[in-house]
Amino acid sequence: MCRKSSKLKTMFNRKVVRNALKKTWTMEQNPGYKSVKSANGMSSVTSRLIYDIFGGEILKTHKKNDWHFYNRIDGELVDFTRSEMVKSSNNNHFEDIPSTPDETSIYFAQEDYSTFFTRFIRAFEESVGLRKCRIDIS
Repeated sequence: MCRKSSKLKTMFNRKVVRNALKKTWTMEQNPGYKSVKSANGMSSVTSRLIYDIFGGEILKTHKKNDWHFYNRIDGELVDFTRSEMVKSSNNNHFEDIPSTPDETSIYFAQEDYSTFFTRFIRAFEESVGLRKCRIDIS
């Protein structure tokens, strides 16, 4: 798998990533994910995935009774689960409070993240051929 590199930064395309995430959310559900068919309840795991693959920062803002997580990449806010935020609050104000990967992992099991990550990579590979970045060991 690619490491965070300048190659991946150039590969960040919101439309491609959004489509891969939609495919990931709609794949056969993991028992731990009750609502994987949409972005609802997925901000922590999604922001962690985006951070792990594309770098940048993880940010958070207050949501009705919890936190909503999102990213900033190259100075631009990136929130693929915005519908979750919009449904939970009349005020769509983002506070941009810095967060960490460890903080997001409080909201999901590592096994669920590993499954989500693998599914995303497969969907992303279909779109842009991430295999180009892999090192051939043979």
